[in-house]
Amino acid sequence: MESDTCTPTDLCPSHLTPGFKAFDPVRVAEATERVVCKGNKRRYSRFGWTINYKTGIATGYVVGCCLRCIYCWASETRDRLVKTSDFYSPQEAFERLTSEAKKKHLRQIRISDAEPTIGKEHLLELIELVERSEFDRFVLETNGILFGVDKDYVRSLSQFRKVYIRVSLKAGTASDFTQKTGAAPEAFDLPFQAIRHLRDEGLNFSVAAMSADPRFMSPEERISLIGKLASIDPALALNLEEEMVVLYPDTVKRIEAMKLDSYAGRIRALERIPVLGRFLQVSYQPVSTLARKSLVKSLKYSVRAFRELYHGT
Repeated sequence: MESDTCTPTDLCPSHLTPGFKAFDPVRVAEATERVVCKGNKRRYSRFGWTINYKTGIATGYVVGCCLRCIYCWASETRDRLVKTSDFYSPQEAFERLTSEAKKKHLRQIRISDAEPTIGKEHLLELIELVERSEFDRFVLETNGILFGVDKDYVRSLSQFRKVYIRVSLKAGTASDFTQKTGAAPEAFDLPFQAIRHLRDEGLNFSVAAMSADPRFMSPEERISLIGKLASIDPALALNLEEEMVVLYPDTVKRIEAMKLDSYAGRIRALERIPVLGRFLQVSYQPVSTLARKSLVKSLKYSVRAFRELYHGT
């Protein structure tokens, strides 16, 4: 039975609630693809641009994901796949992205908001168009699930020189991974396996994690995540891009649906104060500065964090 959210509907919930049944994210990805892809066409909710990646980037916002992260910043389009989106071919998506880039004289493009690796045919054809264009870089942000189970998928990207991949880790332990994403604990290692595949194929990539936020990750879990990453390559741990949870309206709804309001509630009152709510920052010390105290690096980190909290993603 098809629905606006997932096919079939008993594979996963649209968002997590207490007592949820853990799901297989690979099966969810396959089911989601049947809804959001038609041949080489892919569903997008909108096109725009953001200040991300230093010089700004044109962005296509896709729909459909194989995880149900409680702190997800994406709008309701993550969960409502049909009514909020339209199909675009790779050429049509590229033309829309080009139009957005020209408005701000941008040299980079990406697709984001949900999981862009769902729809392999569409993605590879879109990257091929970017490869032949005047753009400098195509940024691919992914949770790594599909790259973890399909090394050939990763290998197919190695032919492109403009691709930059950013893998987002969700948790530091298998149990926390399930509680935060809804996916079965057996899938916890897939993003780490994706990182191994990317390294083996010599692709240009980095790793990010929602690990800078003590409201959502304990020190013990953070240590576990960093240690697991370091076991693959210590340089990856030293250069880990740690992120904070920004409490967008849809993010708050997902947190409250899991009855986890206590996480966000501790700072909710402060966020209501004008201006302060824009810049409130509670964070662990970045991994890159732990071994060498650096005031300049710490200040740069704080400025970047404030910038992202103010402008959003």
